[in-house]
Amino acid sequence: MREYLLGNAAIAKGLLEAGIGLAAGYPGTPSSEIIETLVELKGDLPLHIEWSVNEKVALEVAAGASWTGCRSVATMKHVGLNVAADPFMTLAYLGVGAGLLVVCADDPSCHSSQNEQDSRRYCQFASIPCLDPADPQEARDMAIYGLHLSEKFNVPIMLRPTTRVSHARADVEVNEARPALQERHFVKNPARRVALPSHARPLHSELVAKQSAIEDELESCPWNRLNLRGETGVIASGIAGLYAEEALMDLDLDHTLLRVGAYPVPKRLIRRLLEHVSRVMVIEELEPVTEEQVTMLARETNPSIEILGKEQEIPRAGELDLLTVRNALARMNGLAIMEKRS
Repeated sequence: MREYLLGNAAIAKGLLEAGIGLAAGYPGTPSSEIIETLVELKGDLPLHIEWSVNEKVALEVAAGASWTGCRSVATMKHVGLNVAADPFMTLAYLGVGAGLLVVCADDPSCHSSQNEQDSRRYCQFASIPCLDPADPQEARDMAIYGLHLSEKFNVPIMLRPTTRVSHARADVEVNEARPALQERHFVKNPARRVALPSHARPLHSELVAKQSAIEDELESCPWNRLNLRGETGVIASGIAGLYAEEALMDLDLDHTLLRVGAYPVPKRLIRRLLEHVSRVMVIEELEPVTEEQVTMLARETNPSIEILGKEQEIPRAGELDLLTVRNALARMNGLAIMEKRS
């Protein structure tokens, strides 16, 4: 069925469809409505929901539930991830029981925050996959997929909506909520659950060893999409992918487009694009996370390619919008730019 939903409500719907048994969070715009919507929709479902003392506690509560076999989620905004960084980094080693999703909403342009911060950097640091939705439908779908992915690879997964996704409204295809499993138990396994140095060393090696399988899985996920066309390429991530698609249509440009919605980046798709084009623009909000990977892959795939991004056309500060992306593409192609309306 289809419902007209706020992005955060779509995420909550996805979590309920996936059968979560626990949700813990700390309030902070743009993430707060996820917990609030779960409370509204809980009904008779066997679901524990709480505002925790802080983000660190929220993630640790969610981890404890996961270790008993209960699908769980911790919600926060980007600056809250700084508070939760200690368990976030260590959980990548210790792993999960049932699926564990960290929903971390970034706020480009500081609409309600004390800084701009790109949480994809934390995922790189922790070797944890990151799902980067472009709209409420993708946010709902990724919430479900993220819990499956967490269980498949025994790691927590980050879902990273930005303000324009969390607070957008759109028609979203949803299904009925699914009750969480009732039979749960905790299995004592100090080598897997206690982060002593003697345990952490082999667990780190295990985390590193599974990265190639994670990359293979995400390479073919539906949110990484390549459309080979002309000899100029565009790579755009998250909501910037929507802006890029619309700008290319508006400017009538026959460019190759790769939309990236999951990290680690799809290296095989990037290589295919680099082999096909002579220049490429990378469009993403805040940090050049994708651009850095493209630059490294170009050294072995197409060293002469021209790569445009943060140092040329795309701002590193502030959120992107359709006009900014359109004008960047127009300048790259020698076309007229549009002035911002006052």
